[in-house]
Amino acid sequence: MTRSGLPSRALVRMAVTGIYLVRGIPLEVQRAARVRATSEGTTLRRVLGRALRDYAAGTWTPRPEDLHV
Repeated sequence: MTRSGLPSRALVRMAVTGIYLVRGIPLEVQRAARVRATSEGTTLRRVLGRALRDYAAGTWTPRPEDLHV
């Protein structure tokens, strides 16, 4: 962020390319998800969006072992 509260140019460029880092999720898990999304012809953004939609709708509930990534 710049002092004006707007994202810096570097951050904007990274976001446009689809590079996301999610705090608390190990980098290797993020990379594996990105690789799988690409191999399935989708994007990590769509995968995460679908997961959030399913969770919010109550059609997917994380298993207890999934919570300890």
